[in-house]
Amino acid sequence: MELSDKLLQLRKSKGWTQANAAKIIDIQQSYLSKLENGHYVPSHEVIVKLCDAYQVKVEQLIPKTKKQGKELIIIGTLFFIALGLLLSGYLALFYPSTYYTYKTTPNEYLSSTELSLSFHLTDQYNGEQYSKKISGVSYNFELVAQRKISRKENRWLIALGYFLIVFVLTYLIFIFKKEVLFFIKGGKQSND
Repeated sequence: MELSDKLLQLRKSKGWTQANAAKIIDIQQSYLSKLENGHYVPSHEVIVKLCDAYQVKVEQLIPKTKKQGKELIIIGTLFFIALGLLLSGYLALFYPSTYYTYKTTPNEYLSSTELSLSFHLTDQYNGEQYSKKISGVSYNFELVAQRKISRKENRWLIALGYFLIVFVLTYLIFIFKKEVLFFIKGGKQSND
């Protein structure tokens, strides 16, 4: 049921004329007529006055809309994406932050004109020792060091995660503040 229909139904259930209702609500009769015909959407202050006059709660007058439900789903999704970005950045899930240095020794004799590898740096752990053929030459690799580094990609994921969390929290605070102010400014709602 639309707000305009609810207002008309509430006024008629009280047995009030439009002029009498406008006086009790403390708004102009022409404005009440426009609200009941769906030409205007009332402000927060007017909604509080309407609720006080008709002795109903705001939720009864204006139920949550599908749009608000969709907004909350989007905000919740953004929040979980932000958490995923933070975790993947801190735990280095996409961009490894540990590098391994392997000392290489060729298995075969190399002539002085051939280039041989001395060390190999990789972000993949291949065990303490392993063998591999590179350019037709067989090499033994032995792990000699590992180190942690701070990768720029991980820092960007963390920064983006924090940005999204701040955005979501700011949005939620804005909505929550608007609803709290709505009830505070409206004064008392009677349940009689």
